[in-house]
Amino acid sequence: MEDTDRIPTGPARPTWLQTFALAIVVVLLLRLGIARFVPPADVPAANDLAFWAFPALVALRWMAWLPEGRQRAARTKRSPWVRIAVLLIPGEFVGLCRWLAVTAGGCLSWMLRRPPPPRPPGRPIEDRRKGVYDGLMVLNLVSFVPEIPISLVLLSSVQGHLLVHVLVHTAEVLAIVLLLGDRWLVRAGGHVLTRTHLDLRVGARAAARLPIEDIAHAERLDKKTSYRAWCRSHGTVLRETGVISVFDDPNLVLSMRPGAALCWTRFQFERPLPRHLFVYVDDPAALIGAIEEAKRSTLD
Repeated sequence: MEDTDRIPTGPARPTWLQTFALAIVVVLLLRLGIARFVPPADVPAANDLAFWAFPALVALRWMAWLPEGRQRAARTKRSPWVRIAVLLIPGEFVGLCRWLAVTAGGCLSWMLRRPPPPRPPGRPIEDRRKGVYDGLMVLNLVSFVPEIPISLVLLSSVQGHLLVHVLVHTAEVLAIVLLLGDRWLVRAGGHVLTRTHLDLRVGARAAARLPIEDIAHAERLDKKTSYRAWCRSHGTVLRETGVISVFDDPNLVLSMRPGAALCWTRFQFERPLPRHLFVYVDDPAALIGAIEEAKRSTLD
């Protein structure tokens, strides 16, 4: 196994989901610009050139992984072929593929009405009662489901482009599957405060198990202070931070004890836990009080 505890987190990088979304947007904007400003005779060649913006951005994201990939490969006590795979295949991309599979499995569990996996015994920490997750989930489903018959009507006029039909309908069905699976996983997860740990989990997106003794400080963020503003005021760089929240702005920052060798999972990719973790909960003041009480009881 690789020693992830000594691997630095490195500079903050966009996730692979953000990379693919950005690449698609860039290609679409380039093609719109080409249709508007390029002479009609040069449009086909320009469109072919614009398409290469997608693999170019993906390649840049892959190159950003290589420094960390070299360190992980050097610490992997496996065969040379495994080390080469660790170097060349970004762990975050593997985690994204795993996240897609886990989230699709959550949709299957919802359809089969399977009971959620057990959570650690302790005090549940609510994070959805006052949040916007449920409302945005309903809004997304309402927007995606009617889009399927609409796209069927629109694409019926596209003759001889079977691949376009397949890609569009596959993307629509996959989006609905992921929405339903994410909803099941988020409801099945949730934060739990035990006597010794703070167990944080937001579906399959992010998870961390923090020993109470390693939480050096817990601070509430008011609505006017974003986590980026907090970082600026405390001289903290973004690569030393992490966020565990679905859609809501974090309202609590947990600062870890220096030297704490902990890991957390983001989109099914495990990496060293940053010094500061930003979390959204419905009642941050109550959680701060419960953490302080748990610390005192641990000392006793």
